[in-house]
Amino acid sequence: MNLKIENLTLTCRKEIIKIPFANNITYFYGKMGAGKSTILQLIDYCLGNELIVTPALQQEFINAELKLVLGNNQVILFREKGSNQVQVEWTDLQKQEVLNVIAPIYKQENAQPLVPNTNIILLTDLLFYLGGFQPPLVRKSKRTENTELIRLSFRDLMWYCYLNQDEIDSSLFHLEREANNFKRLKSRDVMRLILGFHQESVALLENELLEVRNEKSTLYSTAKQLHMFLEENQIGETSTIFERIEDIDKNINQIKNNINNINQEIQQENTTHPVDKLKEEARSYAILLDELNTSVYDIEVQIAQRKRLLGEFASAKMKVNRSLIARNTLKALSFSSCPQCERELINRVPNNKHCSLCKIPFDDQNHFESNNIEVIKTDLTSRYNELQDSITRLNRQRDAMVKELHRIKEEKQVIDEDLIELQSTYDSIYLAKAKDYERTLGELKAEKVALHKLLPLTNQVQELQDKADNLSVDEERLKRELKEAREKAEKDNTNLEELKSLFLENLVEVGLPGVNQNDIVSISTNDFIPKIYREKDDDVFEMQFSNLGSGGKKTIFKCCFALAIHRLAKQRKIPLPTFLMIDTPMKNISERENEDIFKGFYTFLYKLVENELKDLQFIVVDKEYYPIPVKLSKKVGTLTKHMTPDDPMYPPLIPYYKGH
Repeated sequence: MNLKIENLTLTCRKEIIKIPFANNITYFYGKMGAGKSTILQLIDYCLGNELIVTPALQQEFINAELKLVLGNNQVILFREKGSNQVQVEWTDLQKQEVLNVIAPIYKQENAQPLVPNTNIILLTDLLFYLGGFQPPLVRKSKRTENTELIRLSFRDLMWYCYLNQDEIDSSLFHLEREANNFKRLKSRDVMRLILGFHQESVALLENELLEVRNEKSTLYSTAKQLHMFLEENQIGETSTIFERIEDIDKNINQIKNNINNINQEIQQENTTHPVDKLKEEARSYAILLDELNTSVYDIEVQIAQRKRLLGEFASAKMKVNRSLIARNTLKALSFSSCPQCERELINRVPNNKHCSLCKIPFDDQNHFESNNIEVIKTDLTSRYNELQDSITRLNRQRDAMVKELHRIKEEKQVIDEDLIELQSTYDSIYLAKAKDYERTLGELKAEKVALHKLLPLTNQVQELQDKADNLSVDEERLKRELKEAREKAEKDNTNLEELKSLFLENLVEVGLPGVNQNDIVSISTNDFIPKIYREKDDDVFEMQFSNLGSGGKKTIFKCCFALAIHRLAKQRKIPLPTFLMIDTPMKNISERENEDIFKGFYTFLYKLVENELKDLQFIVVDKEYYPIPVKLSKKVGTLTKHMTPDDPMYPPLIPYYKGH
């Protein structure tokens, strides 16, 4: 997939910063804290990933714009800080047509296609579309064959195109057993795509199977909903509908005979006019309404009385409490003067057993009165609660009556309307009787017509189920063909063997300690984890990412595997984006103590840039700079940028920022 990044524009609070990229290799190096890794994170952010917001970005970052060539299109991706959508503008370089959409990153309900007559609803779909590829389809469940197919995301491919600093020495593309299960399965899907297990025939069969399953599911769902509609409306099967139509025909014939014999019927029966019947019904409804209105009024009066009494009980409880508080407060006081006239009390008895005002001795009667007050309080509380319960019950009774009152009013309104209609055409008993028969006859005929219209619906339920059953046969056939196609694709291990060879060659060229040309590389199609075996002293030693121990070895191991994947993608024309961002390949490696590794890696990288991977765009971030050969610089497009947090000659990403 042709993808070349041209420039990144960063809008900050005080300045707009534009960062260009070379066509072949762009090299950022320098001290920590200069924003080198942030450049790659912002590129990834514009392509739909989340952003690690550093203190500098928290304070200064506003938005980012990424300009790139994707397929045959000149594309601009614009994303605001914290936004869940990307504004995409692209120009078809062949048609010179400019289009602009806002692409969501995450799936939304009732999302509309971004491009007419397509199923492009997310940014990842749009990136595949602009790159000229259909998103590969993979099974949602890897254990069950009968499962839905989902599209492989552009973000899944980015794991093999962006080796970020945080995970470069801790995760081998999420393939290891300890990785997140969802990411591990997605990473394996990408490896199947790279190794050719997703061939065109497999993709076509997967797409056809998906369409058949969707159509079958739609048919079953429609049949189920139609069946539920018929049941809810008490519409039986075809035989039941025919029986009802026969009954209607009999009733129609009977009514026609009644109309012909209406005079004889009037003489034989003491027939009353339909208007009289409706008037009688209206009177009975009026009486019932009056009774209900009276009952509702009586209940509301009782509720009002009980609410007033409830207030009185509440007031009484408060008065009793106040009386008890006052009694207890004044009881312990000793009066030296009268509280009314303020004269000094004469013949005061200094005895706590007598009242200082009335001179009457205290006795147990006061204790009795206190207990009596408590009883009164308890009684008042009980009465208060009983009143509340009775008000609640009366409210429920009133609500039920009001509901019944509304129902009776509606029924009476229908009777009044029929009565007005009949009174406006009040005629003789003969005509009224005949019109009544005619109205009934019309209703029966209308029901008969409706039943005839329902007959196709009952038949359609069975037709939909039959079509769905037929699609089940097609589904089973496609599943067998797809299984055979997958097995055939996986038997072709040409790409797998080539990947093993390229990976070993990369490790040897770079000079990873403990690896030589005679080692054997093994990659199981169960987990796609590369392992290196060596025979020594009648024993076999295994080396893989998880047991390398050294963080520096893990970094080189992962970089070499990524380079092998891109070399294979170039040879086999696999739809992998044609760029590779490596953030700190010398992480955990000293450029002085491990000069051979430092030199070996970049010498090999420049060799690939000059020859085999000259169409691949490399963006490298590292601590130190390994000079790009002058011969290579003249031959391909290169760009180097030295960045420091405190040197004006080599400014950081945000030049004016002097914070963290």
